[in-house]
Amino acid sequence: MYPRLVSYSYTFVKDNFLAEEVVENVMLQLWENRIKFEKIIDVKSYLYTMVRNGSLLVLKKEQKVVELDHKLSDETTEFDFNILEEELYATLIDALNSLPEKCKEVFELSCLEGMKYKDIAEQLNISVNTVKSQRARAIELLKEKLKNHSELLFILLFL
Repeated sequence: MYPRLVSYSYTFVKDNFLAEEVVENVMLQLWENRIKFEKIIDVKSYLYTMVRNGSLLVLKKEQKVVELDHKLSDETTEFDFNILEEELYATLIDALNSLPEKCKEVFELSCLEGMKYKDIAEQLNISVNTVKSQRARAIELLKEKLKNHSELLFILLFL
């Protein structure tokens, strides 16, 4: 089993000498504590576990970093980011849909479409002051609805 265990340890430590050292230490540990290990049914699995733990301990002691599969890590991050983005978007849409109709309409025209107060007032047949107050009311209501979503509140600060 020695060559297989060294090969297994090498997958962690990336150094032949260290891998051999780990396996030798594991074998020595097994021999010194053989009375404790009499009850072990699957010695092969136990040895592999001891080699893995020994290899990780060596890495920790030498402050080496085990490289992760970056492709998997990037895919996971992208997946998590997409879920987060969808949840934030859904939260924002729910908050917008909860606004009173005129308030929502003024907010969308002003903040989302970038129209000027005067143009909004003309389109909706209301005064410019009404546009200003409806927009301010919409922002206040959205702040209240989104108070637990700091990332969305941050966006509201720039509107």
